[in-house]
Amino acid sequence: MNKFKKAIPYLLVLLFLGWASYKFFIERKPETEPKMTLDWDQLDATSGSKAEESPVTLKKEMPTEDKPEKVREYTSLSKSEEDKFQAFDEMEKKWLLEVKTVLSDQFYAQYLEMRERNEKEKMEAYKEYHDYLRRKHGDNFKYNISEDQSIREKKINQDYLKKLLELIGETKFQAYIKARDKINEDNRRAGKEFIQVEF
Repeated sequence: MNKFKKAIPYLLVLLFLGWASYKFFIERKPETEPKMTLDWDQLDATSGSKAEESPVTLKKEMPTEDKPEKVREYTSLSKSEEDKFQAFDEMEKKWLLEVKTVLSDQFYAQYLEMRERNEKEKMEAYKEYHDYLRRKHGDNFKYNISEDQSIREKKINQDYLKKLLELIGETKFQAYIKARDKINEDNRRAGKEFIQVEF
């Protein structure tokens, strides 16, 4: 009985620690980390203009139970938007057909893989740059795509062009560059919006 009386303070301390741990680790709601979100209102406001400011901003996420649910519905595209998507799609198909002709079936699949990795690396570079600016300027910031970022993307593109040259050889590479420059020039002369072929 004497041992039991001596153990009571220790049991009380253990019970208190257990209760405090439960409250701290299980019941508390940790503050959410800031997440990269797309400010749709700003995007809508700038979509008609030529503004270069990115609609991507960092905001503190509200806890899910307090956060109003904002659902973005896309019921249909306007005729002009459908026409643009169709035009971009046709340009893409035309370019890929040209690449297949220039590189032949022998190198075409490898080109597609390299092209996908090129785009993925550019996106990762963009994300790293965005994270760097967030660390430098804080959670709420806006910025234009800077010259530094453009230089980095061009370097990634140049690296992949060198790899393509090593893969296909000088003759096919020159034919590829000529075809790329020609399709970009044709699209420029057409006077319509287009995405310039870089790789």
